[in-house]
Amino acid sequence: MSSPKKPPKGSSPTAKRQRKRREEKLALIREQVADGTLKIRKMTAEERKKYPPRTKGEEKGKGRKRGR
Repeated sequence: MSSPKKPPKGSSPTAKRQRKRREEKLALIREQVADGTLKIRKMTAEERKKYPPRTKGEEKGKGRKRGR
């Protein structure tokens, strides 16, 4: 008996929709940077101290909680 083959990761309609939405957001950011309405700058030392980089296992705190 062979197990059913799973589709490649990221090929579900939801993943495609999320990828498309992300690309649209990035395109908007690039457009804003190009026309000067958005400025991307380095964080100051004070900001870096206040908002240190997240570790890989650290939760972002978004999304819904499961369990009823």
